[in-house]
Amino acid sequence: MRIGIRELLRQGMRAALLAVVAAPALAQTPGGGLVALNDVASGSLLLRTDEPGRYVRAPLVASSFDIDISGPVVRATVTQRFRNVSDKWVDGRYAFPLPDESAVDSLKMRIGGRFIEGVVKERDQARRDYEQARTEGRKAALVEQQRPNLFTNDVANIGPGDVVVVEIAWLQTLAPADGAFELRLPLVVAPRYNPKPVVHAVDFGPGGWAIRDRVPGREAIESPLADPREQPEGTIYNPVIISVDLQAGFPLGAVESRHHDVTVARDGDEAATVTLDGAVPADRDFVLRWTPDVGAAPHAALFRESAGGRDYYLALLTPPEPEAVTDAPARDVIFVQDVSGSMDGESIRQAREGLAQALRRLEAEDRFNIVFFNDRMWRYAPDMVPATPGNIAKALSAVAAMRADRGTEMLPALEEALADATPGETDRLRQVIFLTDGAVGNEAQMLQAITAGLGRSRLFTVGIGSAPNSYFMTRAAELGRGAVVYVDDPTEVAGQMAALFAKIENPVLTDLRAALPDGAGDLSPDPLPDLYAGDPVVFAFHTPEGEAGTVSLTAGRGGDAFEWRIDLAQAAPRAGIAKLWARKHIRKLEALASSQVGWEMGREKLDATILQAALDHRLVSRLTSLVAVDVTPSRPDGVESTATEVPLNLPAGWNAERFLDAPAPAPQLRKAALPQAELARLSTAAAPQPSGAPVPRGSLDWRARVLAGLLLLLMAIAGWRLHRRWPAGRTT
Repeated sequence: MRIGIRELLRQGMRAALLAVVAAPALAQTPGGGLVALNDVASGSLLLRTDEPGRYVRAPLVASSFDIDISGPVVRATVTQRFRNVSDKWVDGRYAFPLPDESAVDSLKMRIGGRFIEGVVKERDQARRDYEQARTEGRKAALVEQQRPNLFTNDVANIGPGDVVVVEIAWLQTLAPADGAFELRLPLVVAPRYNPKPVVHAVDFGPGGWAIRDRVPGREAIESPLADPREQPEGTIYNPVIISVDLQAGFPLGAVESRHHDVTVARDGDEAATVTLDGAVPADRDFVLRWTPDVGAAPHAALFRESAGGRDYYLALLTPPEPEAVTDAPARDVIFVQDVSGSMDGESIRQAREGLAQALRRLEAEDRFNIVFFNDRMWRYAPDMVPATPGNIAKALSAVAAMRADRGTEMLPALEEALADATPGETDRLRQVIFLTDGAVGNEAQMLQAITAGLGRSRLFTVGIGSAPNSYFMTRAAELGRGAVVYVDDPTEVAGQMAALFAKIENPVLTDLRAALPDGAGDLSPDPLPDLYAGDPVVFAFHTPEGEAGTVSLTAGRGGDAFEWRIDLAQAAPRAGIAKLWARKHIRKLEALASSQVGWEMGREKLDATILQAALDHRLVSRLTSLVAVDVTPSRPDGVESTATEVPLNLPAGWNAERFLDAPAPAPQLRKAALPQAELARLSTAAAPQPSGAPVPRGSLDWRARVLAGLLLLLMAIAGWRLHRRWPAGRTT
């Protein structure tokens, strides 16, 4: 009997303690404005709370995109509708992706008959204005850049029954690739794997620690997800409507949407209107592709806008494709393959086929290796492997056995692939091909690693799945002086991989240089990238207003030289060029942060330059935001608002069971970058335990756990007291 009482007491205390400790973590879900399932008379988005059987209604969201394309310039507007179907005042947050070079410059908000226009302010000031308006009960909206391709829109004080309409506008440029133009409109933010902060030793004395977060602003990019398993059949969550007005500027050939059913209405030879065939869920990117009519492909374009005493120019040039050569050097090709949990489902199947296609294209004189990674990293072989038929067959067997699970610790694999054992070797091309969806939050750290470790290598990225991180994929290829391709259609993997290898296997144009007229400046990008067959070069610059002259562009390939001359007088006027230059200029400045030039310039001066450019051209950036505030309070005094995040869709093809149930990543102890004296001390120190931040899912019934634990504890105490009163020697 004594053993039974002790065990009961121990179990009761343990259950109660665990329940109480777990309660705060489990209770971190939106609350307020609670309803029961019986209160719901129509389809509504319900967010679970810490009160069993009670839910809070979230704002319903719908988005429509109106896109005007004029040559290579895109002016796009997204209209988002927030509707509060509850009887409570709520604040909404919605995360939305945009193309990574988007120049966001306009925010307008309509509440009933009231119309409010946003202004660009320094980020901290814009946030203070928004929070003050929210606290005072005024309607407000705030657009912030969390990543160059990821923005958040906060809307404050949405009253019961209110419909708030928010319009956000941006500019971007398009360039032809392989003879076709393509607009890629991200519609879903793929959930990012955010590595836990790395533990570093610092000189604070014995036992001193500092945590440096590799994922800046991780809270802002960790949005909840709408579980597709819980959505009623036939409903569309986060519905999207898209309309495109295409003015190509040249005779059009085919116009097609890669992933959505559309209606294409032609308007003469050079224009078309494209619309979706009804609303669609925001669970995959919208990709529109159009090609010139036979013989009508443009090879150059020049546009100008005058503003603030300057002429801003945007130039686009597609060099003639060089003839294929038969004496191309042999290659060392290192494939980096993502096998993390976000790749599970259709993505890993596309990756298997894409990697197999790449291996089969290797020549006998080439060598290869494969670096696999999830939350750990391993190589296919210790050293480079000759691309013999037997070795290729063995590698194909390893590729066919690939499975996707666990976290996405991408950095160690990238560093391993870039590590060059023979940096002085010149008779072989060293190419790194990175196959991933890019679903990580530490993009800045990854890009810094590319800048620091590229050497003679060239980095090519292959975006896998329905919603790849296009900012990371594109920027990594730019810094890696390579190219990017998206493998997003299961039926066209072979063709898309073949297009990438057609670039890789053809000679490149290197040492690309632009000679600008006197007085011109701020070329972006600078330096200009290498060119691959079929790829154009797009660059922007400015001159004093009215300045004449020519731009000379030169490049080389082996012993051959190429030169092109562009007369500035031939530039066509086009609105938005100044803002597009500013966005490219800011992008260039941001890239300097990880370079020697940026180090010498100093981060404070660099940020001041970025801030001024963003304010001068009224653009959202890392340091500026758009804020719109109503002057009239609308929420009654004494009534509090409930904060709620609008969950995002899970990207199409992602495995809901695996991804939504994934555990939180554990902290990583990074040793390679530490001095040897610190390595010995850190190797014996235990890393902090993970705090636990699972993706919101399932029912969070923590109160029941607490009550059950307390009940067990009370039963144990009662049994213990009864046992003490039991007559001595009695055994039954």
